Order: sequence, then C-alpha cells, then structure tokens
Amino acid sequence: MPSCANTASDGNRRLSLDERALPLIESIYASAVEPGGWKRCAQDLSDAFGRAALVITMPHPDSELPFDATRVHLSDASGPVFVRHLIKGLPWGDPFDGHAKNRFMFASDLLPDSEVARTDFYREYMQPEALAPEGPICHQIATSATGKYAAIVIYRRVGCRPFDDDDLALGNLLVPHLERGYAIYSRLGSVRRARVALAEVLDRLPTGVLVFDARHAPLIVNRSARRILDMRDGFAIERGRPRLADRREDGVFQTLLAKACEATLSGRRAVGDVMQVSRPSGRRAFALMVAPLLDAPPGSAAGEAVSVAFLADPETGHVSTTDVLEQLYALTPAEAELVQLLAQGRSLEQVATARSVTMNTVRSQLKQVFTKTDTNRQGELVRLVLTGVSSIQD
Repeated sequence: MPSCANTASDGNRRLSLDERALPLIESIYASAVEPGGWKRCAQDLSDAFGRAALVITMPHPDSELPFDATRVHLSDASGPVFVRHLIKGLPWGDPFDGHAKNRFMFASDLLPDSEVARTDFYREYMQPEALAPEGPICHQIATSATGKYAAIVIYRRVGCRPFDDDDLALGNLLVPHLERGYAIYSRLGSVRRARVALAEVLDRLPTGVLVFDARHAPLIVNRSARRILDMRDGFAIERGRPRLADRREDGVFQTLLAKACEATLSGRRAVGDVMQVSRPSGRRAFALMVAPLLDAPPGSAAGEAVSVAFLADPETGHVSTTDVLEQLYALTPAEAELVQLLAQGRSLEQVATARSVTMNTVRSQLKQVFTKTDTNRQGELVRLVLTGVSSIQD
C-alpha cells in the first residue's frame, strides 16, 4: 500500500481556501511558460489533494497527438490502458461531454462509487495503479476545434485521505487560471512554431541576414550570413559584436548601425544605408545594407531586435538545383546545367571545358536558353536567375 503521509499537506488543509489556492495559481502560470513545466504543476496539485494520483492532459501545441499526459503517482504503462478504455467508454461516460466544463466535479455524480469496483476500468486501470475504488475529481479545461483535449483527473490512492467538498471548492478556484494558463501555453507554442518557420525561410535566402539588438549584438544570423562569417574575409563577429576588417570601413559601419538603432528606438521611419565591404582575400567586395526594423516599437529594450544587416556576396552565384531551372523555364537538363554554371561566374569557355563539349554546342544551347527565358544577353540571364526563386536554397 502506498504511503500517503504528508504533514505539510495536512497542515495546508488548515489554511483558508484562498491561501491554499495562491501557490497553486502561481504554479499554473509558471508551468504555462516553462518547457516541461506542467510536471511541476501536477506535483503541486497532487500534494494539495492529499498526494493523489493525478493526470493532466495538456497537449503540446507542436504535437499532433490529441493527448499529452503528465502523470503523478501513475506509471507510464497506465497511459495505453486508459486510452483503450476511453475509446471503449469510461464508467462515467465521455469525460469531454461538458459535465466537467467550467468546474471541478466528482465523477460519483455520474456513477455511484459502490459500482466502480465492478467495472473493467477499475480492474484493468485503477486497481493495478493502487487507486481507491471510487470516482475521481475531473475538470475539462478546454476542447480545441482540432480535437485536442486539456483536462485534469485526480484519483484518490489507496491509504490516502478521502476527497471532500473543500477539495472541490479549491479546484473551482483554479478553473479560470487553468484556462488562462492553457491559453498562454498554446499561444507560446504558436509563437515557437512561427519562429521555427521564419528561421527556415531566412535560411533559404541567398543573401546574408543579421538582426541586431540595441547593443549591436546579433540575435539572428541566417545560413548565408554564417557562411560569409566562416570565410573570415572582411566581415566577422568579434566579442559578440560585428566588425569589418578595414578600420575605416568599420567606423562607417558602426555609425550606420548606431543610426539604424536610433531610428528604431525613436520610432522614426528611415531607409537603409549601403556600403561595400572590402575583403583581404582580394575577391570582389561584399555589398552591405544596414537598416532599422520599421515595425519595432519605440522604446524597445536592450535585447530586442532593432536593426538588420543584409550582406551579399557577388562571388556566389547560387542556384538551388537544375531541376528548379528546368521546371521554371522548360529547359533541358543540359541547358539548366549551362545556366547554373554561368550563374556561378563561369565563362562560356570554362563551361565548355567543364562539360567536355565544344563552344558551338555551348553557344547553341545558350541561344535556346535566351529564347526560353525571354532574355537577350548573358548578364540579363544571370540576373534573372539570381534574383528569382531559383536562387532560394533547399
């Protein structure tokens, strides 16, 4: 028989309901914003209800599953058993039919406790988990349009104190806070998904993107920017701040960053400034634009995004795949490969050598490409593919 001795819990029952509810309310909101935080809330609720066995089904917003259960004093093996009985039908009926919505309730209101021990649910789920043969306390927190359910079920364990009306009253004090906590949890999950999607979009851009806070520390660095930083060829992050290799250019750059930051913090609309970044390797200079974030609120605090730098490498003629070019412009595989090589900066002679074909073949294919892409010159063709969707990375 499990031990339910808990002097602190017994002492807490002598407090007023409001005094008992306050730390639980704090636990609910803390759990809503902390990854994995519902485990803490479940344990606190278990203690408040006499070390009860407890399940919080709080589906993670990123999960496709209708249930994401947090259990206290229940084994993980109990989960599949409960789901099987949920599908078949629980002794108290459908727990999400509205009986326990907007309140905590005793399941004994729907099925007398005297009948619980005769059910398959008791024999297969409750008894193996050492739960008392009586109905739990239930609350339906929310039911989403997508079929996800948020709920709390509290079972008395064998040997633990019985539930009473004070427990029900305590639960009802928590109802609005559980609903708000779940709403916060779901909203934060949506924000996380949006941030993941945005990061993926930024990583597909051929242009380097760096977003800075008010102290010029980078908050976001996309994949193209990381590639440029890895070159260590004129643009770097040193001691957590962006720096240019050329001291004169770096002075201009720092001024532009400060200007963009000031424009954002003052709420003043301003266009971006551009400059070139020379490279110690002798390769063509990077093109750099520094701009304020137009929609950032006035008075943004340090640590919030206030400015952005766009960094382009003219030495990189990136085209994602030849398949994209074939689909966009109805090119043959050979014609698409020709365009890809030209976008990388190769000359026609270099293309002919790389592909082991004659110059006549290359010129003939290029003429067909001009027709299919509605261009007339090699430079126009390269600009078309490097500024279009074919430059978006996989």
